[in-house]
Amino acid sequence: MIAVFGVLEPQYFLTLANLRSTTIIAAPMLIIAVALTVPLGLGEFDLSISNMTQLSGAVVVWFISNIGLWWPAAALLSLLIAGILGLIIGLVVVGSRVNAFIITLGAGTVLAGLEYGVHRGLTVYKGIPDSFTQLANGSIIGIKGGSIVAFAFAGIIWLLMEWTVTGRRMRAIGGNYEAARLSGVKVDQLRALSFAITASGAGLAAIILTAKSSSYYPNSASALLLPSYAACFLGTTVFRANIFQVTGTIVGVAFLATLQSGLIMVGVSSWIGQIVQGTILVGAVWSSKLAGRQSN
Repeated sequence: MIAVFGVLEPQYFLTLANLRSTTIIAAPMLIIAVALTVPLGLGEFDLSISNMTQLSGAVVVWFISNIGLWWPAAALLSLLIAGILGLIIGLVVVGSRVNAFIITLGAGTVLAGLEYGVHRGLTVYKGIPDSFTQLANGSIIGIKGGSIVAFAFAGIIWLLMEWTVTGRRMRAIGGNYEAARLSGVKVDQLRALSFAITASGAGLAAIILTAKSSSYYPNSASALLLPSYAACFLGTTVFRANIFQVTGTIVGVAFLATLQSGLIMVGVSSWIGQIVQGTILVGAVWSSKLAGRQSN
């Protein structure tokens, strides 16, 4: 793919400037996709993550612009609120024994209502300090702050899932729920925890999104839901068949971000880009299933 776009647009695509631009644009998607990897690894779906991101963006900007709170405190409070809401959603999923697909779909509608209630559907750009904007747009050794935050979050989740007892137990639940339960793993607690981790990731993505644009605007993360899931499923075809893992998800995000950047540079319309992304998601799920059957 890089070779194709490099031939079509060698003057602009194969440049360091394009690489930097692609990483900062992909930073929110990377955070959301990595956060989704946790519940997907347990066999759960969270369809509320884009709404959680949007609500968190509304909340952090409300704390900053309406309350006048110092932005680091506002960011921490919004992350805490997102984590608590995610834990509540997880507890409802566990307690109700209803499919998480349905619960999180309904929860997303509730979160969308809360988001509207915070700013009444208005765009907010006043009262946001430059120091907050620099969190995403500032550079360290030539790397944008948003990209650094995204990769740091990915590294933390990778360490959690690959090198901690909690992460291994989560993997055990995804591998065989009943066997994990009979082995003494606290499956319900870890399932609920996975939704809290996902919501916290959504809160972090919201901070990067609002800092990058120096504003809050409605439905800011709605376009990230499908690509984030596509990245996760693409990741299952990279290293270990049919297994959700952070490293695979990073590759999936890189693939989609490169594709998006290339399509923009060659002048493809946005609606065609959406068709391509949707097709890739279907193909990723199909490839994952085929790879899983071959490995068995």
